[in-house]
Formats: sequence, C-alpha cells, structure tokens
Amino acid sequence: MPILLLSALTVVNAAPAADGARLEQESWTALHPDEYRDAVLEARRQIDPVLVFYRGKTSQAEVIAFFTAITHSEEIARAILRQSDEYDLPPSLVTALVWEESRFDHLALNKNKGSVDRGLFQLNSKSFPKLKESDFFDIGENTRLGTAHLRWCLDLAGTDVSALAMYNAGTTRVSTGGTPKKTLDYASRILDFKNGLDSLFEQEFAIRWQILANGEIRPDATRGFSTAQAAKARFPILNAYRR
Repeated sequence: MPILLLSALTVVNAAPAADGARLEQESWTALHPDEYRDAVLEARRQIDPVLVFYRGKTSQAEVIAFFTAITHSEEIARAILRQSDEYDLPPSLVTALVWEESRFDHLALNKNKGSVDRGLFQLNSKSFPKLKESDFFDIGENTRLGTAHLRWCLDLAGTDVSALAMYNAGTTRVSTGGTPKKTLDYASRILDFKNGLDSLFEQEFAIRWQILANGEIRPDATRGFSTAQAAKARFPILNAYRR
C-alpha cells in the first residue's frame, strides 16, 4: 500500500500542475508531524463504531446477533454489549478479553496458590473478597464487575496494552516495571483478537448500514438492502467458516 501511494504521488508531482493544485499538494506537508500524530490520535478517540450501531434502535438487534454468533450465547453477548455501553469501552476489546480469560465459559474456574479465579472475566477471590461464590458465576454480575475493573485499569494506565497488563498482572507490578513477558503476550493476543473482531464487524455488518448526518442509522439502500434484507443477510463469512 505505501508503495502504491508513493507511485501515485510521484506521477502527480511530475506532471504540470495549476497553482491551485500545487497548493493542494503542498498542503499534504503543511502540518508538523506532531500535529498529524495529534490528529490521528484524536480520530482514534472518536466513539467506537460498534457502540454507534448498538445504540441505534434499528441496528441494535443485529449487533446483538453478531456478538451472539461470536460468543455462542445471547445472554453473554447482551451482557458484554450492555456493560461496554455503560463503561464506554469497545465491545470488541471486552469480548476479546473474555475469550482470553474464559473462552466464554461462565463457569470457568482456575485455582491459584492462595486464591481462585472464577467466571467469564476470571475475577479473583482476593480482589473481590466480599463477593458470594454464586455471584462469581452469574453472567450479569461477573460481566459488570469485570468490565468496570477493565475501565479502571484503562483510566489508570492510559493505554490498552498497559491496561490489559494491569488486568492480568496487577497494577503494582506493571507500574513498577515488573511486567513479565507472558503478560505482554497476553495483551498482544487480546488486541489481535480485538482487531480481528473489528475487521470482521466491518465486513459482516457495518458495510450493510449507513449512519446519516443526523445520527440516524438505516440499511444501505445503495447496496440494495432493505431493513428486512439487512436482517436476513447475517454474517456470510462466519457461516462459511462454520461449514
């Protein structure tokens, strides 16, 4: 991709250009690299597209269906989306974390030396000493507490990598520079899955819908979709993979 872009720019620069076109070309380098970086980061801070469609009345059911297909559980999908919305976190990040922690098994249990991790988010018994054992395995409660803790880690750490490392290894260990390699690998796997989910959501879902200037969401009629057709054309890539 960068090679093609460079070739295109070379051709444009080699040809004679009117003053207006030349000024437009020069505007590509008008900003300092720091300003471009700030612009990129600001764009990244915009609202998560999955949350946009989840918050839309016409598209919410389809977003739930997409994450149900991923998790194989509508209850888990709804819990993840509801709490992601509540704590303003990308549902793809939360979903990827849950997969890494429990493989979407709400009864998952892992015994450590002196503590136990339980449920979807593998909540630790020492971190949540007042929680009843049944609450650890409750999908709604476990998701609420796990998502809230991830939000806290992200606010404290400032980056996805550090937040996931804190979730896995603890805030003290990460803050003092004692993050083990296995924790960094843990964060990398989650972010790889998150990025894959975002790409799949774009291909399977977002491409079939439009977000209008007034915020309204509707099926993309330019691609021949009506509301009924958009609802029926569910996730061909996922279905093909299953076959």
